[in-house]
Amino acid sequence: MELDGTRQSTPGKEALYAVVEEFGGDALRDLWVFDGDTQEPLFVREDVADELADADVERYIDNERYGFVTRETYDNLHYAEFYYTLRGFDTFEQYRTFASRDGERVGVLCSFDRREGGYDFADLTECVSDELADYPLSELLPA
Repeated sequence: MELDGTRQSTPGKEALYAVVEEFGGDALRDLWVFDGDTQEPLFVREDVADELADADVERYIDNERYGFVTRETYDNLHYAEFYYTLRGFDTFEQYRTFASRDGERVGVLCSFDRREGGYDFADLTECVSDELADYPLSELLPA
C-alpha cells in the first residue's frame, strides 16, 4: 500500500499515513483528515472505494465533526484526557482521534478490517500523537 499519489501530500500527511499503515497493514481500509469545513482522503483501499462510491461521504464525515465539540465536553467533564472514539461494525472497526495545537485542530478518521483479538487503539493514539508532534498541524489540514 502507498499514499495515493493523486492527493496533495505533505510530510505530515505522509508521516500520519506511515504510522496508521504500519499499525494496520493490509487491514487498513481508509484514512481521512478533516477540519471544521472539509475533509481529504489520504488512502482508500480499492474495495472500500467501491463500497463508498454511492455513499454520501461528506454527510458521513460531517457527523464525525461533532467530535470537535464532544471532545471538548469530555475533556471538561472528566479528570482524564479524551483520546479517541471507536466504532465497531460487522466487518470493520472505525477509529477517530483529534489533534489540536496553537488554535489549529484536525480530525483523523480511519478504519480497519476486523480481526481476531482486535487492535490496541490506545497504542495507535500514542503513536499518532508522538509522530505528529514533529509537524505543524497545518500540514495535516485537508487540501
